[in-house]
Amino acid sequence: MADTGGEATGGDGTGDGGAGPLLDRETYRRLSTRRDGLAALLLAIRVAFHVALLTTADLLFVHGQVLAAIALLIPHVMAWSFLGWAGIGHELYHRSVFSSRRLNLALFRLFSILTWSNYGYFEVTHPAHHRNTLGDGDLEANPHARLTILGTLALLTVDVGTLWRRLQILALNAAGAEPRGALARLFPPGSAEFIQLRDGARAVLAGQALLIGVCLAFGSPFLALAISLAPFCLTFPTKTLSALQHFGLTAGETPGDYAASTRTVVLDPVTSFFYADMNYHLEHHHFPAIPHYHLRALHGLFRDAGRHRHLEVGYWNGVKLLAREGFFTGGR
Repeated sequence: MADTGGEATGGDGTGDGGAGPLLDRETYRRLSTRRDGLAALLLAIRVAFHVALLTTADLLFVHGQVLAAIALLIPHVMAWSFLGWAGIGHELYHRSVFSSRRLNLALFRLFSILTWSNYGYFEVTHPAHHRNTLGDGDLEANPHARLTILGTLALLTVDVGTLWRRLQILALNAAGAEPRGALARLFPPGSAEFIQLRDGARAVLAGQALLIGVCLAFGSPFLALAISLAPFCLTFPTKTLSALQHFGLTAGETPGDYAASTRTVVLDPVTSFFYADMNYHLEHHHFPAIPHYHLRALHGLFRDAGRHRHLEVGYWNGVKLLAREGFFTGGR
């Protein structure tokens, strides 16, 4: 399972889902072309955004401007989770950002570590999610998961509960504890997948320990907290956008037909940038090998062809849809 990020479906340029070809081969070839210069520029903007906010906030904190430093961290923590599976890390997993598959893989694992996410888990579960979205064996998308009031408040502040559960799971995986329930089928003890899960957890814990240690060695516990706690602070945007992908939907009757199971949300350019264009989610499911920076063009073709069954325009309209469907009124 060392390299599982290829074309889960639609790799031949058709991806018809029983409704005729979506793209001709020349269009597919053009849209699936990696543009390393553009990818590097977009990644550099992301890195510069966080570095600028972190260094400025740290200087303010050192000079006693604590409230100003914390205020400056707000956009940093809101965007940090988008480095992981809720954004560019997801696209790097699919090896679709850069032409070098090794570079994609290395960056995917690095961003997974920075967001406290076990890449060994995702590298096994995500192909299953694409093969049978919302069907048997899909452990990623839960179209019925709901938030309590306290859960929603946690997403709007600091999600201590998720932090604690993440640490527990990573510790158990790193120690080689046997997964239970549905996970036991995907990660049977002694299997390559089980070892991948264990080693991924160890890498996350070791990477975070190294990061915290370096920050403390340079005399900046503020930076250690600002980076390590970021994936659990102000995560309402990432969680709601992730929920919108499949919430309230059902598996398609025809293999490869994602119109029933997947929702596209049209976002403003800034939010779409941080989300790595994963809002064009129907398009991504049909053609996971197409780079995220080409998904907007693909979306235009899908709209012209009337391919969307579930389409929302605007982030807040999407949040209102979740509210109407009861996303904020159930149990976690």
